[in-house]
This record gives sequence, C-alpha cells and structure tokens, in this order.
Amino acid sequence: MNREAIETGKTELVKLLRKADYGIFFNEHVEDEAAVVFQHACKLGLEGIVSKRRGSPYVSGRSPHWLKLKNPNSAAVKREAEEEWG
Repeated sequence: MNREAIETGKTELVKLLRKADYGIFFNEHVEDEAAVVFQHACKLGLEGIVSKRRGSPYVSGRSPHWLKLKNPNSAAVKREAEEEWG
C-alpha cells in the first residue's frame, strides 16, 4: 500500500485525470480556515468539504488526519438522509 504524503498523491492524481472521460475532474485544494472554506462550499450548494492534514499519508477509508464536513442543505445530503442505508 502506498503511504506517500497526500501532496505526492495529488500530483499523481492530476496526471491520471488528464486522461479521464467527461464528468471527472480535479479540484484544486484551498488553504484557508476550514470554517471559511465550508461556508463558501455551502453557498455554492456543494455537498461539503474534506479537510486533510498537510503531510499526512494517503490511506484508504477513514483517517484521523482527514475531516469531512457535510452541508445539510445540499441535495445529495438531503437525499442521503431520506434513504435507508441499512
């Protein structure tokens, strides 16, 4: 399993996504206070944000180095709340 820092993985991801079909793209990262970024994401109607500690290793699944904040007003989050995931 590759345990490189997230910055290295992002560089590789950009290279891979250049060849991707329509509908998948790379979002540039934003360095700012999480509250500011989250508020902006909510204003844009996005599902939320994922914050990652700089220099943290990439791992599959949940990690204590990553924080996911969901916008409760986004269509995707509302739909998820209405559906049964059990």
